[in-house]
Amino acid sequence: MTTIPKTQLVISAILTLLLASSSLAGEKEDRIKLKIISQDIAKLQQSIKGSSKQQDSLNKALRKAELASAEINLKINSLETKLKSLKTELTQLHLEQTTLEASRKSQQSMISKQITAAYHLGSEEPIKLLLNQENPDRISRTLKYYDYFLQARGEKLSHYRETLTSLNRVEVSISNHQLALSTNRDALKQEHKQLTERQQARREVLAQLNKQLSGSKQTLNKLNTERSRLESVLKSLQESIAKLSLPSTEQPFAGQRGRLAWPVSGRLSKHFGASRNASITWDGWLLRANEGSPVNTIHHGRVIFSNYLRGHGLLIIIDHGDGYMSLYAHNQVLLKETGEWILTGETIAKVGNSGGRAEHALYFEIRHNGKPANPKHWLKKKG
Repeated sequence: MTTIPKTQLVISAILTLLLASSSLAGEKEDRIKLKIISQDIAKLQQSIKGSSKQQDSLNKALRKAELASAEINLKINSLETKLKSLKTELTQLHLEQTTLEASRKSQQSMISKQITAAYHLGSEEPIKLLLNQENPDRISRTLKYYDYFLQARGEKLSHYRETLTSLNRVEVSISNHQLALSTNRDALKQEHKQLTERQQARREVLAQLNKQLSGSKQTLNKLNTERSRLESVLKSLQESIAKLSLPSTEQPFAGQRGRLAWPVSGRLSKHFGASRNASITWDGWLLRANEGSPVNTIHHGRVIFSNYLRGHGLLIIIDHGDGYMSLYAHNQVLLKETGEWILTGETIAKVGNSGGRAEHALYFEIRHNGKPANPKHWLKKKG
């Protein structure tokens, strides 16, 4: 059965009324009015169509800006990790340099004393030692001791040379690390500059998009579309993971009810079941947190989705087995890829506002066989 669109019904009703009234008032005048109204309706339909296209274009621009920001944030995260590692290595090198320098000075002092002593004894040192021996049987032993003395002196000189070589190596390494630190700091500064530019572009696009979605009806449609999009992704994922099996574990997800750690250190802003708009309710928790705060998985499992989803921004979904899944949305950057195995409490993302959110927050869901479950029943109670 063909359903007539509401817009066409409204237009038909208007036209019918106008045609009926034309028989009472002048036909010519009413035809003019009808023509004007028809033109207005056509303009309105074109405007709605154009508005829809513009919204789609703005959503694409928003996605592009947020993905670019995520890529930059990933580079920043990598550079910060590298800088931290370089600083640690540099500290160790300075400690090694201090130890080697102290050893060098000690060895140099000992060698100087031996050289001075040998100089005072002169070239007749072995002869003097032999002449002072009254017992001929001790001569061989005395010469042997003298050989040991010379050997020990040679070893000290060899160790001294090794110390100098090591010290030189450490000094070169320190110089290289300092150069690497400087280079990475400059790169980090440049990435932060690009991030600022991307964030500004995002704010401008978001402002335009919010202006387009100012009407409550449009907002409701947007929320319904976002929910449908997520449900579609989850259904597709469930069909795929049904063929997979998680490694056996002594702690299955079902047995962790009320004992799971919170995914982020933040404040509960929107709770499960709360009204979002008209007939739409929250299927999870919205947790307000500082930008860049670590997002940790609540239980071990496998990443089955790590990508951008309109309305949810940078989204990561973990399969915990037995039909249980956890979702983490609106992230600043995703640190794990699809297919990776994740340990309980492992950092998988950083808090952001992707997906068109104004404030920084994590949207978190727990699902069982595709149906939303209240996180309150699964996560630990806070202090």
